[in-house]
Amino acid sequence: MDVTFTNGEKIPYRCRPDALRRAFRNLLENAVRYGERARVTLVSRSDATEVTIEDDGPGIPEADFERVFAPFVRLENSRNRDTGGVGLGLAIARTIIRGHGGDIALANGSGLHAIVRLPRS
Repeated sequence: MDVTFTNGEKIPYRCRPDALRRAFRNLLENAVRYGERARVTLVSRSDATEVTIEDDGPGIPEADFERVFAPFVRLENSRNRDTGGVGLGLAIARTIIRGHGGDIALANGSGLHAIVRLPRS
């Protein structure tokens, strides 16, 4: 996948690593599938660690920001499995992130931005 990572600061974090790996893999695969590439930025804040994944895709309508986290929701309606999954990736990612006490927010910019905030342990 075409993924770049900036700000290589290491931040220790107590977590379930396999679960977080799955959440971030889902977010990265979506970014690359719909936006061709992903850029990942890590920022340490006093109360949280923030990971932003940006892509170069068209973004999504703000009205759908919450809806895309529901299971089996896909904005791509062709029903073609080659153009997307079954609509579980974001639901799984949000469940895992919330299970760690954090959350995911979406924003449009030059593409779609997925902002993951995880509380400091």
